[in-house]
Amino acid sequence: MSNSTKMLSLSEAAEHLGLHYMTVYKYVRSGKLAAQKNDGSWQISKIDLDKLSSVEPAPAGRGHRALGKKSDLFLQALVAGDQSGSWSVIHGALDVGVGVEDVICEVVVPALRSVGDEWARGQLQVYEEHRASSIVLSILGRLQSLPQRRGRKRGSVLIACPPLETHGLPAAICAELIRSRGFSPTNLGADTPVDTIVQAAISTDELAALVLSTVSSTPQAAVFETVNGINEALPKLPIMVGGVWSGLPDNVLSIDGFPAMLEQLEQLSAS
Repeated sequence: MSNSTKMLSLSEAAEHLGLHYMTVYKYVRSGKLAAQKNDGSWQISKIDLDKLSSVEPAPAGRGHRALGKKSDLFLQALVAGDQSGSWSVIHGALDVGVGVEDVICEVVVPALRSVGDEWARGQLQVYEEHRASSIVLSILGRLQSLPQRRGRKRGSVLIACPPLETHGLPAAICAELIRSRGFSPTNLGADTPVDTIVQAAISTDELAALVLSTVSSTPQAAVFETVNGINEALPKLPIMVGGVWSGLPDNVLSIDGFPAMLEQLEQLSAS
């Protein structure tokens, strides 16, 4: 295959352009960048990508490399346990017009990933990792208090961690990303019993979807027992499960990452 006909994934195209994954996805959805679907995934030809990069400079918002620098600064503040300094980085990004979704996806999440990697390599103590998570939770709370997207609310989204899943931070991040898209999130938090999830779903008005927040260490049995229990009680409720889980029921979506979650939520909302 020649270079001109080489097909790239969204992630590869984003890396080539120096942009964020969701920026390239928006280019595709808006028609700015030609793409085709192959086995459910977008594929972009190298020649179309080169045409775009020759006329389209990287935008000053999402995907700009300056946000990568802010993520580095944010990481340094997190590792140092500097809560006020951490917020200063976030506030500075917001002050120059960066949206909440961009701040979370390009500043907060990469820094948290680095914290996790450094802890796994033994370069950070457990208390330092926990302290960083606590700082991020406080920042998410401050983001929640910012003026919200105008216009009619787009419905509610319920977020919960399956039983035995004690990592509540991804669910909190998920809630703020969902809020940034104009939905009303309700986050039940970590280690939520199945019957509690079902009761909350029944009592939530205009429920658009349920998101089960998981991490790589979430017990597979807990995921499937939770999904089956919810499906049995509420068979028509759209369910999205974080991570890549094979063997889920056909009506349950497996979502790999926050951008994929937002993409699927938009598709559910449009259907």
